[in-house]
Amino acid sequence: MSRLARKTVLKAVIFDLDGTLVSSFYDWGLIRNKIGVRDLPILTYIDSLKKPLKQRAFKILESFEVKATKNAGLRPGIRKVLSIISNKKLKKAIVTNNSIKNVNYLLKKFKISFDVIITRDDGVWKPSAEPLLMAIKQMELKKDEVLFVGDSNPDIIASRKAGIKFFSLSEKSWVSDLLDLINESA
Repeated sequence: MSRLARKTVLKAVIFDLDGTLVSSFYDWGLIRNKIGVRDLPILTYIDSLKKPLKQRAFKILESFEVKATKNAGLRPGIRKVLSIISNKKLKKAIVTNNSIKNVNYLLKKFKISFDVIITRDDGVWKPSAEPLLMAIKQMELKKDEVLFVGDSNPDIIASRKAGIKFFSLSEKSWVSDLLDLINESA
């Protein structure tokens, strides 16, 4: 976990969705096998396909996503984190490789809201920096005013490429560590 520089004032927190805001299960090995992708990120591979194969691959991916989305649960501690962020008047965003349809389903299911939502339907996805930069631009902020919270290697890579601070949910004490970071920076 990295600490924000003392002069930096935190104005927004960007969250990944799956594995970060919600607990969801994806059998990535099976998904990759069914789609036929080996060494590339799944979305990059699908994007490289010609139309009939691309549509088929997206249908396979989406069938797994729908099941995972319906079975997803809000991660313990997330309501508290989101409440404190709101009380501090910080902006909240989601940057996910999932679809807007699934994001909207989960937001409605858990009765939570965000100022900005960037999904793969916006034509950009992690590990590219572009979805993070798009969220920052939409919130009219600077890179040093945001913190990205995620749980995966594509999240880490995207934050590094974007030049923004990253907080990993890999720690057991992530709720208290994240709240400490928000409290000392906001």
